[in-house]
Amino acid sequence: MRSMILCYNLKGTKKGRKLGMLGSFLGFRIKYVEKEEYLKSIGELTGLINEKETMDSQISEQQDTEAFEEEMIVIQMEDHRMLDKLLFQMRKEKVQIPLKAVVTAQNQNWTSEALYKEIKKEHETMMKLEKEKQEAGSQG
Repeated sequence: MRSMILCYNLKGTKKGRKLGMLGSFLGFRIKYVEKEEYLKSIGELTGLINEKETMDSQISEQQDTEAFEEEMIVIQMEDHRMLDKLLFQMRKEKVQIPLKAVVTAQNQNWTSEALYKEIKKEHETMMKLEKEKQEAGSQG
């Protein structure tokens, strides 16, 4: 398994180029995912699953197609230390992409859209909790 970063809505942007350079320097393969590929599974996009295995699930989901516009990255890595290095370099270079996920056995069968919806929901929950924590701290 080769380390890879799936990049959404970053192709041709300054941030996308910066992330591409950082990732390549650290040994990640960079893939800019096109909107037409959003119905493919994460496993298919990363090469973990072959195309035939996901065809049936795609057919049933095609009616729900809803492309998202937000930037997102999905990271597949050989080693967890690579993730730490990538996140450190992203912070250091001020490459901010709030929607991030790591490929897991569970989400490798999800489409990009399904993963986006889940990450977005989790991100909004975390932001709400952070805001409440800050408000509680300023009142005390």
